[in-house]
Amino acid sequence: HKEIYDQPLRTLFNYYPTQRCGDSLTGWNAPCHLQDARRADTGQHMDLAGGWHQSCDLRKWITGSPYGLLGLAQLGLLRDPRWDRGQIADELRWGNRFFHRMIRPDGGLMDHVVFPVTWGERQVYTNDPPTCASYMMIAGQLMAARYLKVRDPEHSRACLDAALRIWAYMTGPDCPKTPYKPSVLPPGHGWLAGCFHAHYPGSAMERGDALYAAIRLSEATGDAKYLDRACECAEDLVKLQVGGDIETNPAAACFRIGPDNSGLIAFGFFTTFGTVFGAMGLAELAMLRPEHAGAPKWRQAVRLIAEQKCRMAERNPWGLIPSYWHSDNPGAGRPGGSGRYRYFYRFRSSNGDEIRVGPNGDIAGSALFLVRAHRLLGDPRYMAAAQRQADWILGCNPFDASTVEGVGVNQPLRYMNGGEFFPPTPQIPGGVMTGIMGDEDDNPEPFGNNCSTEYDIPAGAPLMWLLSEMASAELNRTAS
Repeated sequence: HKEIYDQPLRTLFNYYPTQRCGDSLTGWNAPCHLQDARRADTGQHMDLAGGWHQSCDLRKWITGSPYGLLGLAQLGLLRDPRWDRGQIADELRWGNRFFHRMIRPDGGLMDHVVFPVTWGERQVYTNDPPTCASYMMIAGQLMAARYLKVRDPEHSRACLDAALRIWAYMTGPDCPKTPYKPSVLPPGHGWLAGCFHAHYPGSAMERGDALYAAIRLSEATGDAKYLDRACECAEDLVKLQVGGDIETNPAAACFRIGPDNSGLIAFGFFTTFGTVFGAMGLAELAMLRPEHAGAPKWRQAVRLIAEQKCRMAERNPWGLIPSYWHSDNPGAGRPGGSGRYRYFYRFRSSNGDEIRVGPNGDIAGSALFLVRAHRLLGDPRYMAAAQRQADWILGCNPFDASTVEGVGVNQPLRYMNGGEFFPPTPQIPGGVMTGIMGDEDDNPEPFGNNCSTEYDIPAGAPLMWLLSEMASAELNRTAS
């Protein structure tokens, strides 16, 4: 049916007005956090009210909550749902109450507003976030600008201006040229910097993010210089692909961390979109600039990535794509040619902390890439593999459990974060859990009352985007 995902998308949308932070009429515990926030370094008050609570806590991470802009804008752009009477536009504006205020006078983004976890005033960390957050914010602002161009021209211009300011900073001389390593980290989050060690200027993650942001800038402004910049980023990115025969070495599709680091990128936990954006960008650029001298290399890179994802998905009965690749041997999953792969995310920091989060956002990102690979290369296997990632999230998994609240059946008990604040986040229809986690041997483990069942925007927004796009892609494929 042409509206097969209409009701799930309505439910997914519900997460955002329910998770509003600030003086809203829809937030589940509104009004809240009216005094956000004081600088963690100087104590100076800054007006940063608004936005959304990202997860089953009260935090507003700049590395995670901007995904909401992408999901909401794409829902509006791709589906233009009949039930929408201005709610999508209103939600984009509400998110930007926070996001636009997080842009410093120099054009750089501030990091996050997360601690202390209370209902009162919190701290803002004014240092630069990981590069992925800034480029994702650019893409999100430009998608919002496109959706609002006719519906709210003034706010659309504000979104475009925000994107251009951040881009100018990211490509200017004042942007740090080193990996993310802030001088002050939130309490209990000493492991955070390690999650983003592969994000730095010139790395595959950074080149992929910049590539995608440049395409969106070209689309929004009509200025060919941004598409030229995208071509430069693409040339840098394909040089970092391992390359070779995908049949004998599945790791041939992977990317090295950077020109100065031959290790393979380990995706996950807010970081996947670094190379997913890059892979999506390569596919889109090959369609936008087919005459470019680099286009054959971009097509080949896309083919390698798509073939790897499809072939590796055939190694399990659910068609699940492994999202996490490593070049090291000990404790890094299953052999895959010159690399090793995992289906489920595990990260151990230098201080011994282990972080485990479900892969829902990561596999949705892979599916978004595969939709583009299908458009470019025409292989129906790519659409089938993309579909299986949505199926996994909605219940086609070892536990027959949907990890979307209010969509599907057998949902596990949601994460109750009563240890940090009270009252804990309630049951929210449309909340997407981070998903099934894996054990030491990378096998799916039963749900517990832990982060596998925590609602999270980086899981929900890519799914909203994917379902919107799958419906549109299916209609286009059938029509053609």
